[in-house]
Amino acid sequence: MASARHKHAAAARRRRSLTQMALPAAGLLTILGTSTAVVMSDSSPVRAVADGADRDLIAAAMQGDHTISRSAERPPLPNEAAADDRVKGHLYVGQVPVDVFADAAKGSPVLATLKPGTKVDVTGKTSGSWTQIMHKDVPRWVLSAGVGKKQPLGSAPCPGGSSVESGLQPDTILVHRAVCAAFPAVARWGGRSGGGEHASGRAIDIMIGSDMALGYRIADFARAHARELGISQVIWHQHIWTVQRAGDGWRSMSSRGSATANHMDHVHVTTYGSAGTAG
Repeated sequence: MASARHKHAAAARRRRSLTQMALPAAGLLTILGTSTAVVMSDSSPVRAVADGADRDLIAAAMQGDHTISRSAERPPLPNEAAADDRVKGHLYVGQVPVDVFADAAKGSPVLATLKPGTKVDVTGKTSGSWTQIMHKDVPRWVLSAGVGKKQPLGSAPCPGGSSVESGLQPDTILVHRAVCAAFPAVARWGGRSGGGEHASGRAIDIMIGSDMALGYRIADFARAHARELGISQVIWHQHIWTVQRAGDGWRSMSSRGSATANHMDHVHVTTYGSAGTAG
């Protein structure tokens, strides 16, 4: 009788041991799916019939390591590829804001509107009149006519702020921003003050102090980009240049007395107001 009880207790202990050893693998089987089979025996509590990676996972589970994830074993999904891998270059939004579409169709939802001068990453793909860009790390579409290889003149605000632009006409703002970007040494400006063209916001003074070479470079820059910036005339160093008489070049002006009145310390630029084609 005692012998029977002893055999019964020993069998119970073996069953408990097998159950405790099988529990980690049983939990893992839920993750591994039906491709893994477990065979119970006295000599081998758990035997996995699976690929090598699954056997490694089961072995780790048997050792008490339950932090292993199958996600580390799979390759990345297509949409997980780095956005930078799809960027093939960049373009700039022109002088007019550009809408970002979900697809290459005007009936597609508009997701955002990009400001003039915005730099956009492109994938190199086009579809008819559309160009694919990367917007918030996702491929989107814009009309090709709205973007170009060069950042348009006057598209970016000056780093030091744009308080001088208060009351200025669109063309005059273009001049301010274009000169600011091309000649960062300029620190002082004359905007909407006094009478005449300044009062209407169609003129700006670019102060150069005693740096005559800088004044000449700015004056030549203004003449070279008159059409894009909507410039009608430039006055510098007691000389005037106008679009109407561009063929005459610089024409001398009579003295007005002081260095400032004769435009010796600043370049005066007058604009049409809203005729610029920059971008």
